[in-house]
Amino acid sequence: MKLNSTRNLIVLAFIWLMTTGAGVYVTFVQQPEELERARRAEEVARLKQGEVGALLVEAAQSDQMAMEALSRWNARYKVIPDSISSPEVIGYLNDLTRVGFKNFDVTLDGITRRPDYSYYTYEASGRAFYASLYHFLWGLENNRALYRIRELTIDHEDVMTKDKKAVAERMEVMVSFSLKIDAYFDGLKGMSAEKSGAATPEGGVLLAAAQLPTVPSSVLPSMRPASNPFFPVVMKNLPPNTNGLIDVEKAVLVAIVAGKAVFQDANGFRRAGVGDEVYLGQITTVDPQRGSVVARLNKGGIADEIELNLDSGNPFTQARGDARLAPITNQ
Repeated sequence: MKLNSTRNLIVLAFIWLMTTGAGVYVTFVQQPEELERARRAEEVARLKQGEVGALLVEAAQSDQMAMEALSRWNARYKVIPDSISSPEVIGYLNDLTRVGFKNFDVTLDGITRRPDYSYYTYEASGRAFYASLYHFLWGLENNRALYRIRELTIDHEDVMTKDKKAVAERMEVMVSFSLKIDAYFDGLKGMSAEKSGAATPEGGVLLAAAQLPTVPSSVLPSMRPASNPFFPVVMKNLPPNTNGLIDVEKAVLVAIVAGKAVFQDANGFRRAGVGDEVYLGQITTVDPQRGSVVARLNKGGIADEIELNLDSGNPFTQARGDARLAPITNQ
């Protein structure tokens, strides 16, 4: 009996050890590995799900970009001709510079051919009013023919001119400029806007006015400059006395008669009262008692006041010069 009991205890102990060992192995070795594999699988699934979501977002963004690109392509504005001659381009540039330009010199600098397009390059220079030059540049950049402006330089310049009917010169505030112009042609098929329908000439090219898209004026820059940045606040040169006005700085004040000042200059004796225009300004004060005249001048942006006096030494004497006065006699 005792031997059987001992044997049973040994068997039970062995079974308990085996069971306990298996449980420890499963609990501390096998299950953590399974849990780690499950955690990694879940993480991979989440990453794939995130990638799918990101791909869906990117696909939506790509669709939007493609729609915008297609919309821009269908509404393309510029026309690139299959071919164009240099005289046609120069004729178009001359048409844009007929008004407001003193001179406009243009020369062909060369032709560049690329696999997708070709273009002429011109060098241009000249003198013009700023508003006229602005309108010329506006036309090149915003008209339907494709032109590009490069290396533009603009400088202020005062130009003395004389009209055919005028004797005196007058000063005009202008700008001198130089630039390079590229005129494009021979583009890839589909690069240019459609050219079917009623054709109108522009830029040396026949443009299809019926098929070209209408561009709202709100998206284009103004055709007139808001200001002239090259018009000097203080002018380097004073404008000439084109109208032959009295130059109070050179004329001699000889008298004050009936509230008006009498000046003598190269043109003889001339009168001017308060508010009358003189060279670079106007008369602001005529004082017979003090024998003084004040003129307010604008010397190219600098305000100045000139006071002239008779300098007779006698406040009751209101005339000066070599005039011969005779007493009044009764006849």
